[in-house]
Amino acid sequence: MFFFLLFLYKNNFTMNRWCLAILFINIVIQGCLSQNGKECTDINNLDNQRLMSLMKAIVPELEGKRKGDAGKIGVIGGATEYTGAPYFSAITALKVGADLVYVITTESAAPVIKAYSPDLIVYPYLNTNTVSKIYSLLNKMDVIIIGPGLGREEETLKLIYEIFIECKKLRKPLVIDADGLYAVSKNLSVLQNYPSPGIIFTPNYREANKLKQAISLNDSNWFNYWGDYVTVLVKGSEDHYYSSISSYSWSSKYGGSGRRVGGQGDILSGALGTLYNWALNLKVCDTGNIFQLAQSISTFAAARFTRECNYKAYLEYSRSLTTTDMLKYIHASFESLFNKEN
Repeated sequence: MFFFLLFLYKNNFTMNRWCLAILFINIVIQGCLSQNGKECTDINNLDNQRLMSLMKAIVPELEGKRKGDAGKIGVIGGATEYTGAPYFSAITALKVGADLVYVITTESAAPVIKAYSPDLIVYPYLNTNTVSKIYSLLNKMDVIIIGPGLGREEETLKLIYEIFIECKKLRKPLVIDADGLYAVSKNLSVLQNYPSPGIIFTPNYREANKLKQAISLNDSNWFNYWGDYVTVLVKGSEDHYYSSISSYSWSSKYGGSGRRVGGQGDILSGALGTLYNWALNLKVCDTGNIFQLAQSISTFAAARFTRECNYKAYLEYSRSLTTTDMLKYIHASFESLFNKEN
């Protein structure tokens, strides 16, 4: 702007031209400031319509990017019996738009997951003998999803607690689902006062009740137990999201179907990993609570996206719908929800 004004001065612009130039500059500035201006008005009163607008705003442009700019997401999970869950989470994170997705899993699960897709980077390091290798990988990851197909073996839980502590030191944004939530319920204090950017828990109704029982709090603010930067999405026929900033909490039941297929939560966790990273990078609406706002917007987007995948797949497959069928509708669902022209 300085050079533009200097140009005007050196070229002896008349007063009228100065006024027109200043008016032009003001329009440009207002346009830049209002990138999300309409959506950001009255941001402390989020409703579904405003969240729908904000979730479109977090999607990064593709032009001028380098590999990794759109996100490097980690998935920690999987066991001999459970290879589908980490795969569904990881491949969704990739297909939603992350550039790189790493899976840290057990030695027995790794070759199976690799066989599912050559697009995923799979490490067979999920054991106590390779903790240092896990720690070195955590530094690469923008957001880490912990829990899909993890299992509940005592040795696994001990390892996950060590990973939680390391992530806390590194201030890594986390998404915790499935057996990751079971691990939390057995050691509540390990994630207390987790720093920003924070954690998003994604329990279903039963998993949420187990967390409540473990906390032994009967009040409605049980989700505040872990601190200001830990939020909770309780999944169900109606999704309920709880934030330490009450105005960022919401509920939604639009979309989806009556077919509640196993693995659908893994699609949600993968989508959320990518969307959470995008929201954090954009610093949307740049309020004093940017981390909690990013959590709220990205969680709404992931929940709405998962329901859309379910709905579209159900129209074709009805009762025979599986999670694999939902993967086929990731692109169509993303376009229908995130296309800014819709």
